[in-house]
Amino acid sequence: MKLKYRNDNTFRIIQMTDLHIGSLPHHEDDYKTFHLIDKAIERLDADLVVITGDLIWTEGVKNTDKIFTELMEIFNKHSIPVAIAYGNHDSEMSITRDDLRNMEKKIENLVEKQNVHIVDKRECYSVEIYDKNEENIENVLYIFDSGEASRYPIGIYDWILPEQVDWFREVSKKYKRDLGKRDMVFMHIPLPEYWEASKNIISGQCNETNDMISAPYINTGLFSHLYINGQIDAVFCGHDHDNNFVGMHHGIKLCYGNITGYQCYGDLERGVRIIELNNNKEYKMETKTIEDSNI
Repeated sequence: MKLKYRNDNTFRIIQMTDLHIGSLPHHEDDYKTFHLIDKAIERLDADLVVITGDLIWTEGVKNTDKIFTELMEIFNKHSIPVAIAYGNHDSEMSITRDDLRNMEKKIENLVEKQNVHIVDKRECYSVEIYDKNEENIENVLYIFDSGEASRYPIGIYDWILPEQVDWFREVSKKYKRDLGKRDMVFMHIPLPEYWEASKNIISGQCNETNDMISAPYINTGLFSHLYINGQIDAVFCGHDHDNNFVGMHHGIKLCYGNITGYQCYGDLERGVRIIELNNNKEYKMETKTIEDSNI
């Protein structure tokens, strides 16, 4: 399943985040989320879906394997490739990251993963997007599992592991090419640098009222390597349901997806982020919500 640009030199990505499917029988809010997923895929004419974490609730929830399987069946209704980065709620109790990766194989159009690396049950991989002739790589997406709760008494959430930083540094060397800043990173929990990006928002909203940016309190240096790499244009995360902004930090866009799921907190209208790549000019990003009929 080689991903490639269209004949008009564009490639469109739907970022969904924080679906939070969390009960069986399903809550009415779950059905609203399923409806949004269907409509987004049917109407937005994308080439790839990237889900940045918290596909399901697992703490105190029974039959999480069945819940996850039923969610996979929603995506199997469509022919679009799907890439997944797991979040902090996906494997809190009765299900593990290994279980999730085994079950995600039920997605008939699961994206082709390159350079897979697993450490502490957390997976990193790259996704390659080729030009329309399938000759050259136009974009590389780096997918990170950013973990769950903090493993030490420092902050609330986990951080990118040093081994994952090493993985990026080594794998990104394979993709060095003279195309400028074309590549992107997807994960669930925001990097600590999102605090700085929130001071330089170029679009969207930052409405979280508890911890404005729920980033880890330990910084293991991934951003510095993204900057030094010179080809990373943007990072996309989820996690903070009332944030959907694009901020700039040292020339790299730090972006939130728009919350997609209904069975969780958050006042933002539910929707998705669209990332439309174009190998001839600057790409476009916009939020599409279901309530205002954008989807």
